[in-house]
Amino acid sequence: PFNRSVALLVLRSFCHRPQSTPAMATQPEIAQRQIDSVEHPAIKILDVADIYSGPKPDCDLVRDHFKAEGRVTSAAAIRILSDVKHVLKSEPNVVQVPAPVVIVGDIHGQFYDLMKVFQVGGKPSETRYLFLGDYVDRGYFSLECVLYIWTLKLNYPDNIFLLRGNHECRHLTEFFTFRSEVVYKNDISVYDECMNCFDCLPLAAIMNKQFFCVHGGISPEILTVEDLNALNRFDEPEESGAICDLLWSDPHESYDEYKGDQAFLHNETRGCSYVYTHKAVCGFLDRNNLLSVIRAHEAQDAGYRMYKPNPATGFPSVITIFSAPNYLDVYGNKAAVMIYADNSMNIKKFSHTTHPYWLPNFMDVFTWSLPFIGEKTTEMLENVMNVCSAEELAASTEVDVLADKMKTAMTRVKTRRQSYSDMSDANRRALLLQGAASPTGDSPDAAVIEEAVRSFEGVKEMDKSNESRPQAEAVTRARRFRKRQTLEEIE
Repeated sequence: PFNRSVALLVLRSFCHRPQSTPAMATQPEIAQRQIDSVEHPAIKILDVADIYSGPKPDCDLVRDHFKAEGRVTSAAAIRILSDVKHVLKSEPNVVQVPAPVVIVGDIHGQFYDLMKVFQVGGKPSETRYLFLGDYVDRGYFSLECVLYIWTLKLNYPDNIFLLRGNHECRHLTEFFTFRSEVVYKNDISVYDECMNCFDCLPLAAIMNKQFFCVHGGISPEILTVEDLNALNRFDEPEESGAICDLLWSDPHESYDEYKGDQAFLHNETRGCSYVYTHKAVCGFLDRNNLLSVIRAHEAQDAGYRMYKPNPATGFPSVITIFSAPNYLDVYGNKAAVMIYADNSMNIKKFSHTTHPYWLPNFMDVFTWSLPFIGEKTTEMLENVMNVCSAEELAASTEVDVLADKMKTAMTRVKTRRQSYSDMSDANRRALLLQGAASPTGDSPDAAVIEEAVRSFEGVKEMDKSNESRPQAEAVTRARRFRKRQTLEEIE
């Protein structure tokens, strides 16, 4: 009989390599790349009874199980999500978070780096955390991030505070990787419950009665913090309006130098919402008697950025925190968390942690190989059929009918070979792009990719199109591209 555990060990030894960074110029010798031993993967799928030995889930068990690449049943996932949903529903749009606190930016499914967050910040049972959103998408362990953080929320509701990011919605999770991940690891019912849970996440927080904490930024429709309480957050965010701005807006590209009179301008990079200027932020802070806006939403090479001070206080008017190191496995950036205690602010930076490897769109190695096999097979068939030259086939002989059939068959073989070749090239480029691969399959030439990944700014510029809010047509194209990569669609 088929031994699943042995098969997993073989596949892991083949596929699960530590992720490289842009700084790695050369690959080690073949002999040095061999893996002598592979830790046995978690085979048992945890059910509700395994996780819930009492009224609350065993968060330590869930953490260790996920670290070993374990899975949970759909029933267990839905139980966790449903329990947290009821907790989140009871919280206001703007939560009050006292100090001391550790503030965490984007995570984007980087579960093994999330473990580093808690090493740097402290045990969740003893430390207060405020997460600024974007738990999911683009990384391959988004479901693990959500379920583990949610179990922490259930066990330590006064220590774990969660805000909504722009990726916690149906529109982006279908375009990027989260929906595919959840369906692959569980089923659509778990995804639907995730979305229902995301609809309940608070929009912002006031930390220590001094700092406005939000995923993206401020909005021209929000003059005071009290205005947020009038919003109906329990729904899918729209492509414009106050909630959209809170999740999508950014500081102006020239925030520190901008001398114009405008407070808000259209956000060209995101394709929606606004960019806000120093004037807009200072006006918001002064009206609400606050020190600073603390937000996430943008990758930072150093893991954080402090913007131009508010002249009224001398304190940075905006602070960006990004907590996903080596974002998408190609950015090469540091990550950071902010620790605020005793009226003192401390930024702690950390590097990425190696993690198990996944092929794009959760393909298995056999499906991944089919286009390469098809390309070589049709190439061989084309060579076999080319025993006759075009002149010989064109000659008027008694085998004209057979010649016509051969020409038709050769045309079909060439067409199929080109199709396989295109898919193989796309797969090769996707390997170079890692998590920055476009959901629609569009990508620059390999030479352009290799040059871009040499620097943080190069990757950021190449990935710029993935930072905008996708149009409906792009979501459809992404869905078709993922379907094209399934075993059933590769003929």
